[in-house]
Amino acid sequence: MHTVCDKATHVFRNMIKKVLYIIALGLFVATIYHAYELYSFSMERDHIVQDKGLRTMESLKKQVDGILSSIVDEGKKLAEDFGTKSYSQEEIEKIIKASSLKIPALQGITACYEPYAFSGDRKLFCPFYNKGTADYIYVGDSYDYTDATLDGTDWYTGVRDKGAKWVEPYYAKAAKDWYIDYGIPFYYTAGPNKGKVKGTITMSFVTSGFKSMILSLSLGKTGYGLITSTEGTYLSHPVNDYIGTTNLKETSENETNTVLKKAYNALLEGQSGNVERASDDNNDTELFFYDKIPSNGWGIGLVFSKNELLGSKAALNHRYIKLTLFFSAFLLIIIAIYFNKDYLDRQEIWQLSILATVLLIFNILLIGYLEHTGSRRINTSESPPIADVSSLGSFINKQQTRRRELKLPESTPIPTGMFIERMAFENSYNLNIGGRIWQKYPLNLVETISEGFRLPQTSPFAEASFIEEVSRKEIKGIAGKPDYLLISWDFRVTVQQYLNYENFPFDKRHISLDIVPISNEDHLVFTPDLASYEFTNPTRKPGLNQNVIVSGNNIMKSYFNYSVASYDTDFGYGAKTLFEEVPILHYNIDLRRILLNTFVTYLIPIFVVLIMMYILLIACSKTEERQGIIEAMAAFFFVLIFSHIDLRKEIITADLIFMEYFYFVTYLMIILTTWNLITYAKNKSHIFDFNENQVFKAVYFPFFFLAMLIITLSKFY
Repeated sequence: MHTVCDKATHVFRNMIKKVLYIIALGLFVATIYHAYELYSFSMERDHIVQDKGLRTMESLKKQVDGILSSIVDEGKKLAEDFGTKSYSQEEIEKIIKASSLKIPALQGITACYEPYAFSGDRKLFCPFYNKGTADYIYVGDSYDYTDATLDGTDWYTGVRDKGAKWVEPYYAKAAKDWYIDYGIPFYYTAGPNKGKVKGTITMSFVTSGFKSMILSLSLGKTGYGLITSTEGTYLSHPVNDYIGTTNLKETSENETNTVLKKAYNALLEGQSGNVERASDDNNDTELFFYDKIPSNGWGIGLVFSKNELLGSKAALNHRYIKLTLFFSAFLLIIIAIYFNKDYLDRQEIWQLSILATVLLIFNILLIGYLEHTGSRRINTSESPPIADVSSLGSFINKQQTRRRELKLPESTPIPTGMFIERMAFENSYNLNIGGRIWQKYPLNLVETISEGFRLPQTSPFAEASFIEEVSRKEIKGIAGKPDYLLISWDFRVTVQQYLNYENFPFDKRHISLDIVPISNEDHLVFTPDLASYEFTNPTRKPGLNQNVIVSGNNIMKSYFNYSVASYDTDFGYGAKTLFEEVPILHYNIDLRRILLNTFVTYLIPIFVVLIMMYILLIACSKTEERQGIIEAMAAFFFVLIFSHIDLRKEIITADLIFMEYFYFVTYLMIILTTWNLITYAKNKSHIFDFNENQVFKAVYFPFFFLAMLIITLSKFY
């Protein structure tokens, strides 16, 4: 009889082993497949980044080289004509205007003559046609451009003395802007002065022309480009103050990152290539592509954010999670096959339990880490961060086009800046915030509009808002820009924020402060005063005091952006169009929680309860007494429920939050453990009596973490 039973048991064990082998083989194949898919997907993403960077660099290089070549060709043609022919003032004005209009990138053309070379009764003759204002400026009326000892005359004297060349950036006093010129001399072709310089032709465009070209490319929200002369002087840079005043050599000398330092030196030497480096906040990788312009050897550099070029990391994260799940299941099956060689003994059961627990915890931690380090999902109603004049100009142009279609006056941009000095949460939804706001109003509008702003999110309490004007000053415009009235306010307000705590503690709190004009009838549009910030990259946190600390949080980004709102009322103005698709300027701050604080506050009580219950499981033996078990479990329950109540007091929301599922599963564990202990202690049970309740003890922690893994997957996968 025993022989028949042993044989049946042996057959059954072999059958189980075959099934396990088949499952293990399937999981192994799936693991290899997902590992290969992850590798292929990662390589494909890297290839996309490299290809995007190279194509963008090639596009910019062709654009710049094409423009420079056309400028050189047109300059040579004009120099030949002016050298062989004598023109009247009217003819010269007509020629330089026509040539300026022929090349869209040009700001204008200057035809300058040596003293008395144009006419015997006129010492200096140097008309400049400014395409931006469609008028002529006579440079000789402002200063003596032929005097090499004066600053800002190299555009003429350098070309006159040394021949055709691209001039280093200079600030043009007459035009009041930074210029980059190609100058070429023209010569007397007859008479006693034959072969001598008669004058120069200067093909000019402002440095913003380069910047506009760079910004027209798809560089992402935080990417930027730069162009340097052969000497390393910045011709284009995201920081306007660097143009014409700072050299790439200085940047290289001050750079502490060895990878970037090497790339800068390579750019100075006219080489091409690209490098990768961790961004300043270590949450992204930046790619720096560098090359040179073939026609004149100028350097080009483009910086990209890897994450922005690739978009959402959700697809990559899903592949990591799937690979880890399949690999974990494969390991468990391999251990099960190994243990299936005979009956499981006590030690093997504990080993299997510990391995399963560790693998489950690892999977939960991986999913949590990927969710925690991921970026906030931008709402579809929001514009991307406004970090450069290109993205700002694109938004404003769309608004102006719409207003023209509706026969409304075009909005007047009012540069608006903000600097946050203090910030603290009053509760889950109210934020106390203080600092300074400034605005730049055109002088011709000051008497006709309502100066100031509203903060519509201000909490509805009389003491929730303090705004006080602290200064008012007329400022002279720099580099040809108009004069303006600068008004500054100090403010302390409590603003209400609509925050979603459903994914706590992996939620990304997004603070958005709305700034709107006092009256829509003034036709104003508030724009970020980007020129007032040294850096506008969101990760550099423009407009935020670096000493600001929000307890329990890391500040990840700050930036401006827009949304468009339409109201269902005209507020008594009788013009509904004034309140349709109204642009609203936002100053945003993104926060990420520091998990240690949350884990210490809420997870420690949960795991202490779980461990204490497990100790009770280990210590409990067969007995008729049930009261002690129930009392102990009741005590554990009250410890847990008070911790749960504290969580709900801190996070006031109508939604179930992720952290609460730890409590719910622990409540279930209390119920199951109570039932197990009562059943094991008083009644006979074949399963629970095996090795003194080892089955329940072994599945205790794996069950808890399996439940949490399933919940975590359902929330974040």
